[in-house]
Amino acid sequence: MVRPPRIGVTTRTNDKPYLDRWARNYYWSILWAGGDPILLTPETALLPPDEQIAQLDGLFLTGGGDVHPRYFNQPVDGAEPEEIHDARDELELPLIHAALAADLPILGVCRGIQVLNVAAGGGLLQHVDGHRSSADRAKYHEVDVVPGSLLAGVLGLDGPFVTNTYHHQAVTLDILAPGFVPAARTTGGPPLLEAMVGERWRWVLGVQWHPERFYELEPVHRRIFSAFVEVARRNT
Repeated sequence: MVRPPRIGVTTRTNDKPYLDRWARNYYWSILWAGGDPILLTPETALLPPDEQIAQLDGLFLTGGGDVHPRYFNQPVDGAEPEEIHDARDELELPLIHAALAADLPILGVCRGIQVLNVAAGGGLLQHVDGHRSSADRAKYHEVDVVPGSLLAGVLGLDGPFVTNTYHHQAVTLDILAPGFVPAARTTGGPPLLEAMVGERWRWVLGVQWHPERFYELEPVHRRIFSAFVEVARRNT
């Protein structure tokens, strides 16, 4: 019997109350898609990053908190100090470097697209107004999917479609990391990237919204997880 693909799911801590509140949707989205979610937290990082990556078939970079601006050579200027967690940065950045070197499939969501861009040599816009939902009430807006992109193929569509939005930091075209191209953009307001794709690797996708919140979005968003787990399955 073929085992399900092992997907490393990064998060801030393995503290159960935190996981129950902030991380369970990520975990269950991988289960729903047929993967075996393996939590990766600062407390569980007992092996070097390349050895952790060697045990996985995919890496899922989840949402939550701000990347410290020192990693893209800026002072704190819009990032929220109380939302910076040094141990998480120290976990994820080396894991991303190892995963890219190993050509492991990667999916980044919200903070995930941001830390992925930083790890690959890009930067972040440290604050943008109007894109953050409250914990119990989602905001929505349209994003424009780039025709012919990996994301367009995954979703089976191009052009505008509706996403939720929970972020206050963003990637913009001028600070996009080398080797990445836009896959979706905002349709109004400041020109923010809503998704990016790595061109040098087999399957690397970052999205700025939260497709793991199944109960807020149309079923088309679930295809992101199906596609990610399916490509990771080829490593098993």
